Amino acid sequence: MKIFHLLCALAIVLISGCSTTNQRIDASGAQFNGYTAAEKRLIRSGEIAIGFDEDQVRMALGDPSHIKADTSSSGTRYIWEYNKLGPSYNVFNSVGISSRGVVSAGIGVGGTSTHSKLRKHIVFERSNQRVSEFQSFE
Repeated sequence: MKIFHLLCALAIVLISGCSTTNQRIDASGAQFNGYTAAEKRLIRSGEIAIGFDEDQVRMALGDPSHIKADTSSSGTRYIWEYNKLGPSYNVFNSVGISSRGVVSAGIGVGGTSTHSKLRKHIVFERSNQRVSEFQSFE
């Protein structure tokens, strides 16, 4: 029962720490109002497009889980990754016989919230700080 309470508390902390698209738009009010109707529609629906800048991506999707740089002869690209944490369950069983001949068996289920799955992969060209490509894995 303690594990259940711990998982519930962890879920509440994770949910309360995430901002919604509407909250991010409200926090950026004047900047959002300067976008085109098509850009506003995409951001409101949590989507992005080629050519979006970092602010537009953050408004639509929030902060990335991880940012890494990829430098080649053509320049530096920044890759934003958005991961989704999910539970990882394990089922286990055991059977034992004691020295007195008593047979015992058990089945258990364990879980953690550390399983991470890549949801989105977004590439920014540093030369113009705009999205040059992106992939969604949902």
